[in-house]
Amino acid sequence: MKMGNAVINDETDLKGMYEYFWSHALISDQVRYDITRQCDFSPNAVNQTVECAAAADQVEIDIQYLDIYNIYAPVCHSTEITVKPKRLTKSDLYVEAYMNNPEVQKALHANVTKLSYPWQPCSSVISTWADSPTTIIPLLRELMAKGLRVWIFSGDTDGRIPVTSTRESLNIMKLPIKTKWHPWFIKGEVGGYTQVHEGNLTFATVRGAGHQVPSFQPVRALALISHFINGTPLPNTSRTKLI
Repeated sequence: MKMGNAVINDETDLKGMYEYFWSHALISDQVRYDITRQCDFSPNAVNQTVECAAAADQVEIDIQYLDIYNIYAPVCHSTEITVKPKRLTKSDLYVEAYMNNPEVQKALHANVTKLSYPWQPCSSVISTWADSPTTIIPLLRELMAKGLRVWIFSGDTDGRIPVTSTRESLNIMKLPIKTKWHPWFIKGEVGGYTQVHEGNLTFATVRGAGHQVPSFQPVRALALISHFINGTPLPNTSRTKLI
């Protein structure tokens, strides 16, 4: 099983997100302090303190002008869509237009009931999920116990489910380290960093990639999926070629 920039455990995912914002100079020391001291990240938390709410509001103000799915990507301020995507523009606009194209939906056998609302990447049509657990760690343990390989990767410029969130969530599992943290390479450059745990779990980062890893680093994403499919470890030397 392969998971990318995935929600794993709500509590640590949220903590890790704020830590990422602070470590990447997006929020102040004071806001980080207030969130750390005042906010309850437990799954059953209901009433947060006034100080926590104020700090969380300040975070939203501080990051509002960024594309949080890639904190270093330029933000497209125009919703004008061209036939061919422009260089360095926000790809979500094109994806949404593509998925709402009647010919595309026909080819995919989608929207056969002719819904009254358009397809969206994130929809509020279903307001309450009845089958959304706060953690999938038990599921990961079950898959690993059955001998399945589990690879989890994270684009390191993603601020929505950042690398700090994934690392904190995986640390809960307390898995012994089989192969220690090291860079992996593609075309003579560092493609990211990786660590292999006992139990057949591999964690890898993709350098310079946001939430949608292939959109930002297609060559590194291809290398990652190729090694997963072939069951080979990520190369730990710069003398490698794209497989």
